[in-house]
Amino acid sequence: MPSTTLQRPAYASHVRRHPSRRGLLAGGLGMAALAGLTACGSDDSASNGATGSAGWSFTDDRGKTVRLAERPKRIAFLTDTVGAALWAAGLRPVAASDSGQGIVPAVKPDWSGVTKIHSADKGVRLEALAQARPDLLVDAVQPDGTLQVASQLPEIGKIAPVVGLSMYRPIETIAATADRLTHSLGTDPADKAAKTGYMRAHIKLKTAIDANPDLRVGFVFGIDKNTVGVMNPKTWAVLKTVNALGMALVPVPGGADNAYSQAVSWENVPSIPADLLVWAVSDPLPDNPLWKRAPAVRAGQLWKPDLASWYAYSWSNFTVLLDELATHVHSARTGVGPQAVS
Repeated sequence: MPSTTLQRPAYASHVRRHPSRRGLLAGGLGMAALAGLTACGSDDSASNGATGSAGWSFTDDRGKTVRLAERPKRIAFLTDTVGAALWAAGLRPVAASDSGQGIVPAVKPDWSGVTKIHSADKGVRLEALAQARPDLLVDAVQPDGTLQVASQLPEIGKIAPVVGLSMYRPIETIAATADRLTHSLGTDPADKAAKTGYMRAHIKLKTAIDANPDLRVGFVFGIDKNTVGVMNPKTWAVLKTVNALGMALVPVPGGADNAYSQAVSWENVPSIPADLLVWAVSDPLPDNPLWKRAPAVRAGQLWKPDLASWYAYSWSNFTVLLDELATHVHSARTGVGPQAVS
């Protein structure tokens, strides 16, 4: 829980908690250094899942091990983020969710023969899920360690065992875990070339940050017509990755691992202490005079990534982000934004 006694800078309004199970998902709980990328596909059977005479087992991101008498063959994806990551890794489900947020289409899945289980009011259509006869369910793990869907709908656990994948880790950790689960289920991960491209982009961004270490970067998005959100570096997957590379990010005062963002009123937007602003996860760019007065915007140091989705945690999707972010970091000038209030 963030402390209520911490001083907040002039731009701050209040800290928002992580989104609900129907809200947007991102962020992370761990850090990954550049050297750790080469170990993402390691074959440690205790964590990678095992098959053989003892059946199948997999230890998920909650630290819970699911053990079955034989390897599951009929898999269901309960959330968009989990589905996009696993589909990109090459795993084909019998049932999956697509809530219409653009997350799943970002990885161009083939829906032929796959049951769509999204329900606008309940999140998952239990009847449709049961009729698909899955023998394993994959759910997203929230920052507090609970399952995003199964914790809200306990009936789901009666249909099949549930494995949890956290979307609140660095990008490379999420994508590598998707590969690991895919491999344990008997499918060779399909995104090896994309992983190589991601690693090149990762190195390019690290080089740009090292060459411009004092550049302050703020990742922001539109919350509503009255407020802008400053993304919490301790929560979002992308920010976990770039922070580990040494990027100086605009902090969220008191923002713990479960704080989603810092809400900033429009009159305080020009006070956000950023030299480079990245407009993320929402459309369109603001058409507000106060936004245009932000020093980074006036200096032309604003970037809105052209990504299909910020939540499709695949090597390919985020190669584009890191590569283009490196270009903007390399060219941006430091000292453009205001100083933070201590």
